[in-house]
Amino acid sequence: MTQEEFAKRSEPKASGEEAWIGKLRIQNVLCPVDFSDFSRRAFRYALALARRFQARLILQHTLQLPTALFLEGTDPMAGSPSVQKARQEAKKNLQDLLKEGPADPGEISLLLNDGDIRQRILETIAERKIDLVVIGTHGRKGFNRLMLGSVAEHIIHEAICPVLVISRPQTDFAPSFPDEPIQLKTILLATDFSPNSGRALTYALRWASEWEGKVILFHVIETIPPARNETLDLLPEYNPNFEKQLAESWTRIQQLVPQGIQRRCEVICEVRQGKAKEEILKVAEEKHADLIIMGARGMGRSAIVWGSTISGVVRDGRFPVLAVRHLVD
Repeated sequence: MTQEEFAKRSEPKASGEEAWIGKLRIQNVLCPVDFSDFSRRAFRYALALARRFQARLILQHTLQLPTALFLEGTDPMAGSPSVQKARQEAKKNLQDLLKEGPADPGEISLLLNDGDIRQRILETIAERKIDLVVIGTHGRKGFNRLMLGSVAEHIIHEAICPVLVISRPQTDFAPSFPDEPIQLKTILLATDFSPNSGRALTYALRWASEWEGKVILFHVIETIPPARNETLDLLPEYNPNFEKQLAESWTRIQQLVPQGIQRRCEVICEVRQGKAKEEILKVAEEKHADLIIMGARGMGRSAIVWGSTISGVVRDGRFPVLAVRHLVD
């Protein structure tokens, strides 16, 4: 059974009102770490969520072997002294991370491997039937960011399960101490009405229902680029079809709200005009969102994802982002 087939079998089969009724179930959580401050913060979120759902938490570190070993024809599996030392250090760092949690070793499985980080994460998702990935990202921009790449930004487009990306949130819904509850009250669901955002809606309603919180269903009418005519040159933000698009968007977004949902959580709708990334972040700031949920489209391994809206929101780093990939029927 492929990853997609397993995920579809695990998805709710109902549609409309019934799609969100089922309880949010998280049984297996994966937290890939590189021992940076960002991954340490992600581990805190992963641990809090795993405890909330009494789920198994897998803490994974993938050792990147020096390229020189391959160029020299050395078999990395044979284990050179430098590789063995790196593995011992990584194992110690994993153990130290557990102590920082603090976490009981019995509630967490440690996974140490080597190779391509992205590939090892995807393999673990499939083999361990992961329901949620929690991953930290540095959110770097520019040349350094391009050279280093961003595993998280690729995983959100490739993983079959939702991926919670943590960078440097201005407010934490994860508790600082083990006995404190998760404070998840306001969720912003950014939707463009595409199939990519349909599955995200179900998760947004279920996450909000779990904490009896609020969901803000938000859509952005994209500002059209200035055309070369007198009217639009004078008013570059002018969109002659805005009124029509606004009416259509309000109708569509209100149709997303299932009957009876208000018994489980509060849902409000909002539509604005502008650039999607900027408006999403602006509304998240204004509404004090604890979490942004967005749909992600599936991409191949070599696809360029840095220009997508969700990647821009993730790189901003001020809000945790739950990316929910659309599964093609």
